[in-house]
Amino acid sequence: MKILIDDIKLNLLLEQKKQFIGRKVAWDSVLSAFSFLISVLLASYEDFFGMSGIVFKTIFVLSGIGFSVKSIIDIMKSSKNNYNYEDLLVDINKLNEIAHNHSIVVIRDSFNPFPNRYLVYEDKSWNCQFFLNYKENPNNEEFIRNHISRELKVEPDDIELSYVAQKLHEKYSESAKENKVYSHKFYLAEIKKFPDQMQKDSFNCDGKTYYWKSLAELEEDKNVQKKNMDILNYVKELF
Repeated sequence: MKILIDDIKLNLLLEQKKQFIGRKVAWDSVLSAFSFLISVLLASYEDFFGMSGIVFKTIFVLSGIGFSVKSIIDIMKSSKNNYNYEDLLVDINKLNEIAHNHSIVVIRDSFNPFPNRYLVYEDKSWNCQFFLNYKENPNNEEFIRNHISRELKVEPDDIELSYVAQKLHEKYSESAKENKVYSHKFYLAEIKKFPDQMQKDSFNCDGKTYYWKSLAELEEDKNVQKKNMDILNYVKELF
């Protein structure tokens, strides 16, 4: 999946989190500190160059205590700021400027000897004819295949789905009254056995009306020109 991030926002995030990224204090550092402290407590030191062995032992004991205290403090800080790569990934995804991830499904009238039409449906809320489309799903291809099967009354095994490309584009949102970035994945769905009803120029399934339209016919539609010309241009480019 592609994401779109402003580099300034990403750099600011990394600057804010750099003290936590990769910071992981293991308990074995505490065990090492205590092991060192115990070893110097049990050890005996001889005088060296006129310096008493007790002085050496005192220095090592104080060093061991300091090392142990620092390790415990690091563990406490680490538990309070338990920020790992998964947290960083979540924060990065929050910066994603893509407003919508959709899959566009293109189906040709391959039941004809010279297929040149595409399946669209009448979207009543937009008052426009759209290609089949679905919000992106974690199990995307299986999700799309099952929806096509239910909506068009076609057996899932008779649907061959192929990923074609992903396109990012900026578009004015009528609802939000601002430009937003959209991501569309394009799929080609080839149907091996078309039901008789689907071979009509227009047909109805579960209250939704479908049409077989050529690209030229769609280009002449004023609603398509206004509301869906960007997708139509991508279909012309990719298919």
